Amino acid sequence: MKAYKYCLNYDLVIRPLSRSRIYAPNKQQLNDPFEGTVTRKIFDDYEQIKHLLSPSAYEYKINLHKKLFIQIGYLGIYSLSKTWNNELLWVHYADTHKGFCIEYEKDKLILDKTRTKIFPKIIKIKYSKKPPVYSLKDADNATEEQLLLRLLKKLICTKSWSWKDEKEIRVLFKENGEQEINSNAIKSIIFGAFASDENINNTISIMSDKIKYYKIEIAKNNYGLLKKRL
Repeated sequence: MKAYKYCLNYDLVIRPLSRSRIYAPNKQQLNDPFEGTVTRKIFDDYEQIKHLLSPSAYEYKINLHKKLFIQIGYLGIYSLSKTWNNELLWVHYADTHKGFCIEYEKDKLILDKTRTKIFPKIIKIKYSKKPPVYSLKDADNATEEQLLLRLLKKLICTKSWSWKDEKEIRVLFKENGEQEINSNAIKSIIFGAFASDENINNTISIMSDKIKYYKIEIAKNNYGLLKKRL
């Protein structure tokens, strides 16, 4: 399956990409103000059953969930789309067609040598009309690793219904910042319809000749985007 990254800044993206490096921001650096929104019912739930727990057990559970919420705030999130021909994504993320789009082979993105039990991890986004709720039933009979995965589904894998047309896929890393990926996952670069010849030529000179290059063409008789091989 293919996945696509819309980009606007050639200088910041292309040279690292030529070395199989990408940048994965944390959730606070993303463009959705509701990123990571969740109703944290878990703390009220534990308060209600506090009398059933020993003081040490209650403190452990509360502190564990606080730690997990903080940990998720430091994750690296590399956002991709399932499609290369979304008109709005070209406008919002690729500088109104002056930028470019990277085509990846999704299942080859993660380097085996960097894989741990949880991270890196590839996930699909679920879109919802209401923020998710994280409650005691989500935490019931779970190990710390299972709790983290359940929290990820709520905080990082769920977005507002308004974003549904982005058809987003995310690669999650344990920490934000520059990350190494599998160079074999990079399949092509698609330049926007208004990408300059200078940016196109510089990109091709920097990147390997093992990948393909395309440029967007605007369809004449419908609201469609085409791509032409360079």
